Amino acid sequence: MKRPIRLEANLRRYCIATLSGCLLIAGSGIAFGDPSRSDPLPGGDLDVMLKQYDAQEQSAQAELDSIAKDLKATDARIVGRGRGYYKQLRAGLLPAGNGFDELVDHAANVERTRLALLRDLEHESALHKREKELNDQLAKIKADRVPLEVHRQAMTEARSALQQQAERRAAFGRAFEGSTTPPVAIYGPDTGPASDAMADGFAKTFGHLPLPLAGRAEYRRIDKSMSDGPALEFVALRGAVARTVAPGRVRFADKHDGAFEVILDHGDRYFTVYGNLASVEVKTGDVLTGNTALGPVGARYGEGPILHFEIRQGDEAVDPAPWLGL
Repeated sequence: MKRPIRLEANLRRYCIATLSGCLLIAGSGIAFGDPSRSDPLPGGDLDVMLKQYDAQEQSAQAELDSIAKDLKATDARIVGRGRGYYKQLRAGLLPAGNGFDELVDHAANVERTRLALLRDLEHESALHKREKELNDQLAKIKADRVPLEVHRQAMTEARSALQQQAERRAAFGRAFEGSTTPPVAIYGPDTGPASDAMADGFAKTFGHLPLPLAGRAEYRRIDKSMSDGPALEFVALRGAVARTVAPGRVRFADKHDGAFEVILDHGDRYFTVYGNLASVEVKTGDVLTGNTALGPVGARYGEGPILHFEIRQGDEAVDPAPWLGL
């Protein structure tokens, strides 16, 4: 049987491709958020190589199984012929009493048995040698498969990450496709706009919305060239928590552009967006009151905690500063 094809050169090439492929993924889907771009990893070639290893492993294992059966039969023949040879030797010159011809036949039978026994022993030795070669080949095949399996797992995880990123982007976009009736909420003292203002609709809160976090903070405006529209960024104290500025229903609560983000639907196609959160404490579908904690504000660019805040009417961002009385 021919020895399995060696794939060391291809193996080295694909080990290098693991790193380069991950960099390509980072540059294609994750960094720029474009999951529609083609997969840069050579998954088809990798599958072919793994199938070759599978075929080699199956072939070697099948031969090992055949050798095991042959060894069992050979051992049985050796035992049988060994016993017969021993008996023939013990007989010695006893057949000489029946004449010279019978003695010659007896000697010939003894020699044939001896030669057959030697062939069986040589065959057994050759089987054991081949068995060791195949076991060594199987060990090497299994060792060579490890980096390829790691590569394939990395590819699977990368594709999964791209798919999840695409799903989150789609969910983010769908969050602005409709609006619900504002939920009935109970407000604590000095925690948000008066309940009668929200009863008349979110638009009535213009100029009276509270800040989307408690405690001291500095704010700055973000123009359209740096965001999807006008927005505010609040540079907050360490440990700051984002809070709802009005009651609403959570339409999105997941990672978006590398950080957690929450979109709250206040009815009449008004939404507030709370971005750059370190984590979220709410989930999609939750009905929240004003001043509800959404999650801790995440640090960014070495500036400490920064909260990104938007107000949208439909899918159009409006300047949130006048709504907050700033």
